[in-house]
Amino acid sequence: MKFHLNRFLRRVRIHGGEFDTSARAMYRVSEKGSLISYEKAFSTRADLRIVRGSTIERKQMSTKTTIKRLALVTVAALGLGVLSVAPSSAAVQLDSISVSAASTTQVAGETLTANSVVVTATLASINTETMTVTATIKSGPAYIAPKFVFIESTTAATTGTTTSEIKISGRTSSVTQATAKYSLYLDAPTVAGTYVVALTPSGHVNAVARDVTIVVSAKTVGKTSVFIGTGGVNGTDTATADATISVDSTASTTHRARIDVGSIYGTTGNETASAADAPAVVVTIDKGLVSKTNDFSGGAKSVSTAAGVDADPSYWVFSNGDVGKATISITVGSNAAVTKNVTFTGPATALAAAKGTGANDATWVAVGSSNSTVVVTSTDSAGTAVNNPSGLTVTSSDTSVATVSTVVATNATTGTITVTGVKAGTAVLTVKDPATTGAATSATYTVTVKAVRPTTAPTITFDKTSYAVGELVTMTVGADMADSATAQLFTSTGLVMSATVVASGTAVPTNGQHAIVGGVATYKFYAPAVSGSLTVTGTTGGAVDITTAATVTKTVDILNPGVDAATAAAELAEAAAQDATDAALDATEAATLAGALAQEAVDAVADLSTQVAKLIAELKKQITTLTNLVIKIQKKVKA
Repeated sequence: MKFHLNRFLRRVRIHGGEFDTSARAMYRVSEKGSLISYEKAFSTRADLRIVRGSTIERKQMSTKTTIKRLALVTVAALGLGVLSVAPSSAAVQLDSISVSAASTTQVAGETLTANSVVVTATLASINTETMTVTATIKSGPAYIAPKFVFIESTTAATTGTTTSEIKISGRTSSVTQATAKYSLYLDAPTVAGTYVVALTPSGHVNAVARDVTIVVSAKTVGKTSVFIGTGGVNGTDTATADATISVDSTASTTHRARIDVGSIYGTTGNETASAADAPAVVVTIDKGLVSKTNDFSGGAKSVSTAAGVDADPSYWVFSNGDVGKATISITVGSNAAVTKNVTFTGPATALAAAKGTGANDATWVAVGSSNSTVVVTSTDSAGTAVNNPSGLTVTSSDTSVATVSTVVATNATTGTITVTGVKAGTAVLTVKDPATTGAATSATYTVTVKAVRPTTAPTITFDKTSYAVGELVTMTVGADMADSATAQLFTSTGLVMSATVVASGTAVPTNGQHAIVGGVATYKFYAPAVSGSLTVTGTTGGAVDITTAATVTKTVDILNPGVDAATAAAELAEAAAQDATDAALDATEAATLAGALAQEAVDAVADLSTQVAKLIAELKKQITTLTNLVIKIQKKVKA
């Protein structure tokens, strides 16, 4: 390594016994970084413009001054030479302890968290050397062991994790800088406050000790849980998930449900809070009773547990004769109320009868068919489905139209009646509860019986008289017949449409077979995109019991309001333009006639003017003649 001495200034003041003036003694010379040559500096002349001619100061330097300068150069060279030699402890000077943050937080009872400080220990030495870092409590409200947890290292051999002391060294002799990372935390502190942890290195004195401050906060309830279950036979089973509960409303000293409340420390853990930290709990119920113990006598519409008493209390629900869906509101601390439900069922108060849901159950029963059923159910006073009363009876208002079987219990809540069609017509079925007191209200169901084949041609109807282009159309095919999934109402060519449509749901069959339920089959499609009319045409098929095949047709208008309005406007404009043209032609003819009449009038006036001029000329002649005659007479009289 080369070092360059500082260059001398252009001007120096020389002091000596015989020198007391200022002279430019030398120039700075820089040639590839070499030092200035004193000999060259001494032989260079000073600027003639300052002092004319040579002086002793410029030609020769005193011995004293020369020694001073040599001493200066020597000292500078020695100083720079020292910098070019690295000390043997340079590697040791690179040893260090660093932390990701000078302070952090921790909650009482916690150990390693995402907030833990990361400690990085660096050893700049060979693998035979070791750095030890010890964590101790420097200050705090109570003693708690600080711990290290190893994170990662690719260069260091390490020992110690979940301990208060760690050691690192290089893995191989080629490693000149070993680094390892650890998380630092307090091992489940119980006392809140500010703790200062000292990180003290040993083995290499040049690594500087560090302090890390950890502020520990007290545990707080961060979440609550509320579940409802049956509570088991003895009411001691803790619910960990909600159950759907429907129970008898009859008053009973046996619990019907149990509610379990839990208060948890933090927001992610599962540690139940202590009784001292437990929040207050308030439970209310609108139907039935709730108790703080498994005791009916303690039941009420509202109960509560004070704060600081129980962090995981339980509450028992009892029936007291109230019927319906109970709403239970549970408020824990300042949290929003949680709602749970229990359904209390009462005795059947009303019966209901409806068409069965099986494949053979028909809205319109076929003559001779015994495949259709009617289903009987019951509800209590709150409208909740309950068990059917026992011994239900059913009768038909017209057995010549339909006959019925007895009510067969499919299960506790459902009964089934089989209906047999006898002839076309209707009959009313009546289902009764035979109880003499508190009997449920009877139910009725009207049975319609139809022939297997219609005796009249099917019909085609639309839900509107006209549609806009692209509008959704509902078309209904009607047939006076019993339900049939494959009624051949039209020939195999099916219904033919005069324009293309796009189906919405079930498309109109192309084979002429229609699924008739309750006398109709309904289809939806979008009207054609072009205005005009849509005509649907079909010829009756084999399922229609008529002698001569009939053609069924239906036409509906398809409108395009925008285009139609524009067309109408254009037609009106065209008519108005034609009227204007006709009026203009009439005006032209009238103008021509008026011009001719005007010309005739002008000609007449001209002729009259000529005649008048002639008459005036003649009159003038006559006046002249008369005047002359009068003059003659006057002359004769004077004479």
